[in-house]
Amino acid sequence: MNDGHPRNPTVTFCITELDIGGAEKAMVRIARGLCSTGWNVRVISLRDAGPLAAELLAAGIPVTALNCGGFGDVRTFFRLRRELKANPADVLMCFLHQANIYGRLAARFTGGPIVASGIRVADRRKWVVLTDRITRCCAAQYIAVSQHVADIHAELCGIPPAKICSIPNGVDVPDATELPGKNSRPTHVLLTVGRLTPQKNPQCLLDAFCELPNDIRSQSTLKFVGDGPLRSELKAAIQRRSLEDRVQLLGHSDEVPDLMRQATLLVLSSLWEGMPNVVLEAMANGLPVVASDVDGVRELIEHEVTGWLVPPADSSALAITLASALSDSKQRQAIADSAQILVAEAFTWTSVVGEYDRVLRSLLPR
Repeated sequence: MNDGHPRNPTVTFCITELDIGGAEKAMVRIARGLCSTGWNVRVISLRDAGPLAAELLAAGIPVTALNCGGFGDVRTFFRLRRELKANPADVLMCFLHQANIYGRLAARFTGGPIVASGIRVADRRKWVVLTDRITRCCAAQYIAVSQHVADIHAELCGIPPAKICSIPNGVDVPDATELPGKNSRPTHVLLTVGRLTPQKNPQCLLDAFCELPNDIRSQSTLKFVGDGPLRSELKAAIQRRSLEDRVQLLGHSDEVPDLMRQATLLVLSSLWEGMPNVVLEAMANGLPVVASDVDGVRELIEHEVTGWLVPPADSSALAITLASALSDSKQRQAIADSAQILVAEAFTWTSVVGEYDRVLRSLLPR
């Protein structure tokens, strides 16, 4: 049906970088999906091309890397404006804060395109809120990753409700025959996946592991997947507590699905989150989740129904919840089953891409 919009409009995705992260991987899936709905898609990375560029190029999506630095690198504005002039688009869809701010400014000074801003976390830092407030007039639409993030960001930045909506992340749900049972494991594997940064609060998880009852801790292994600035500090804490045989720092890994299949629980001790992909992936793979009760996490997990929620930054509460979950294999299996049904019904990439298609097309002039 002809709704008055161009049949093949153009969307340019602008993202801070194409490193391997939740927001970046989600953007790649959305960009690929929009190609199948009739959009012409391009991607601009403000920094280097990054490891995810290969997936975009393989899908026939052009990628331009501006090779700029951090937020204070003003070359970003001029290089982005030049790129937008050379390759005009109907919509500029920005992801992550640096891309949001420079994308709005560059689009304003080229006379277009229409700007949509992707909000992945409710970032409460004063300089983030200030720069968003200053440039909010340049954004036609905000798309948050969860309703909680949308509400908080709108309140912080003074965004009218009509200009902000929420579209969650999606996930691929494996065939049931690919999922191993969890009940018969002789030992427990606690898995956490994410960058070793203050936001993810890995020290809290390590403290909770040390607070587990001796009989449970002696049968358990804690595996950290990811790298970051806290690695050295975490390694020293592990050595200081003589936990080298129980706690592993695996660094970045491309084998996360396999690690999930070998794990007993996924644990997320973050101080804040938008809607963490790793939680969706664990739920899709039949791995029960214990996570901090923050932001978009509570939109995924109903306590003791589709996972367990614990207060953030409370290692004792986390230890108590982990001990309870590890002691009851039947409850773990029931929760894993409920979580997998939830994501299969409500968090497919097909539905996510469909929502992005609908929202972005609503911005186009008729």
